[in-house]
Amino acid sequence: MTSSYLKYFAFLLILFGIESNAQNQFQADSLIEVYNKLPEGDTARFNLLKEIANNQNDPRQKLKFASKLIEEAKKVKSLRYLHHGYVNEGQAYRLMGDFNVAIYSLFKALAIAEEDQYDKGIAAANTALADVHSIVGNHTNSILYYKEAMKWLTKSDSTLLAIILLNMGDEYYLSSMYDSALVSFQSSLAIYENLGNDASGLAYNLGNIGLVQAELGNLEEAEFNIKAAIGSLETLGDHYGSAIFLSYLAEIYGKKGYLKQAKVLADSSMSISQRYGLKAEIRDNSRRLADIYAMSSDYETAYRYHQQYVQLKDSISNDEILSQMENLESAFELAKKQSEVDLLTAEQEYQSTVINATIIISIILVILAIVILMYYRNKARTNAVLELQKQKLEELNQTKDKFFSIISHDLRGPINSFHGISSLIKFFVEAKDMDQLLEVADDIDQSVDRLNNLLNNLLSWAMKQQGQFPNVPEKVNLNELAQELVETLDNMAQGKNIELSARIDEQIFLWADKNTTMTILRNLVNNALKFTMPGGKVGIAATRDKKNAIIKIYDTGLGMPADKLVLLGKLQDLSSTYGTGGERGLGLGLQLVYEFVEMNNGKIEVDSVEKIGTTFTVYLPLFDEVTEQVTA
Repeated sequence: MTSSYLKYFAFLLILFGIESNAQNQFQADSLIEVYNKLPEGDTARFNLLKEIANNQNDPRQKLKFASKLIEEAKKVKSLRYLHHGYVNEGQAYRLMGDFNVAIYSLFKALAIAEEDQYDKGIAAANTALADVHSIVGNHTNSILYYKEAMKWLTKSDSTLLAIILLNMGDEYYLSSMYDSALVSFQSSLAIYENLGNDASGLAYNLGNIGLVQAELGNLEEAEFNIKAAIGSLETLGDHYGSAIFLSYLAEIYGKKGYLKQAKVLADSSMSISQRYGLKAEIRDNSRRLADIYAMSSDYETAYRYHQQYVQLKDSISNDEILSQMENLESAFELAKKQSEVDLLTAEQEYQSTVINATIIISIILVILAIVILMYYRNKARTNAVLELQKQKLEELNQTKDKFFSIISHDLRGPINSFHGISSLIKFFVEAKDMDQLLEVADDIDQSVDRLNNLLNNLLSWAMKQQGQFPNVPEKVNLNELAQELVETLDNMAQGKNIELSARIDEQIFLWADKNTTMTILRNLVNNALKFTMPGGKVGIAATRDKKNAIIKIYDTGLGMPADKLVLLGKLQDLSSTYGTGGERGLGLGLQLVYEFVEMNNGKIEVDSVEKIGTTFTVYLPLFDEVTEQVTA
């Protein structure tokens, strides 16, 4: 990673001109006091909300005040302040790692600025879009958006020239063109020194120059410039910039062999990043701490931070995110073109209607009588046929979508477990431990076999559906099912240092559909692993009464508050949340569990205590010979 995260303050200069030069948390706090004293309806609230959102260092607070600005601007239909609100909303989501939502908000801002003919707003939206592309590694598109932004700026403005030089220097740095980057940053710094009114701009340029010097091997000069940048940013209350440069300073100390000091700096940066929800910085600090602990021969801690880095890396920057961003951009461009086509078509239709109105009305009157007569004769029959076809198509489509979702959801856990295995292989290769490598190879073979069996079972099950989920009760060995599940998800559990076990003391046979039963258990265990901290436990236990098997899936994870349990019992608020390792789910698992438990004539209960753990209890019918004979 590089200084692309530092571009936010530069974008603000484009958006607000000389009104607001950079983020200043102290100014934001003082403006909040003024804002709280103003009555609703006072137009001064709009500019205060804009400046508060502009100067916020905490992205969550930035989002809060941007949302307020959007809400109040909509009430009075103010395009200008609505644009400011969406730009700040997009920047807040970018800082929190929600890039698709950020792109969506920024396209709204761009469309509103174009409608308002607000040149600086168009420049600001394009600059912010460039920042999002830069942070996910799409530097080609980032440069295109910066060039588009430059078309709407005044070339003689020294402040804006400094911004462009800073941003272009950042792109050179990202492309490893360090000499060009250094020239750009030094030119930008010279402009800020000449202006003399922007401590934040000076600080970021000094820090960027330090980063380039570090890459060129000038560690002493790099350390001096980055320390100067950190001191200025801490004075300004800029936690975001402080976190980034503390992390890079830790890397420099690591290169110089000062591991203790490097660890202190990286820990400090990590603390700031976690406090303000800076996901990308948490990712980069995880990598640096992994390197530092590895150099200190603490391989267990290094491995844990490396796992955290891999998980965050996959969630922040991958092909899926880039594809979704491109789809949003294509949709935005298509909507603009479609609006132009619709407008042109409407004009042509209007002209044609005026010219031919008399002839058309005469023809329509004759045809209308015939059409109405035929319409009423066939309406009932046609509607009945269409309704039946619609219902069948909806059932087939819903079942297809749900099968795809199940296959995707159930394969995610086993596939993620390979991250841990790959890290172990690298570790054992470096340690030249061939015995452990052979054991890892055996684990891979077993994992691939289990994954292949799981995929075959899911595909076979999906091919049997004909508009509904196949539900074929049969005699199911719960002991074997639980053991198979533990083996499938064991690598995922080991990757998070979680003890996963199954304890069923007696032989238990169920009378249930095997595939849906496996999906129930797999989703519950997956969720337990997702919300359990490293070092915790996840287990499967089972007993029986006269009619039912009583299956408990328990964990020592985060637990849920009482109000969450109430909503869960009513099948409400089943949306996805992040796990303890940054895992992102689909919000589908618990919905399938409740649906499939009911399908198998069972019931489900949940008991949870915050910071203690959660236990799901599933009741499923027991197998008996009489039931099998009657069914047969």
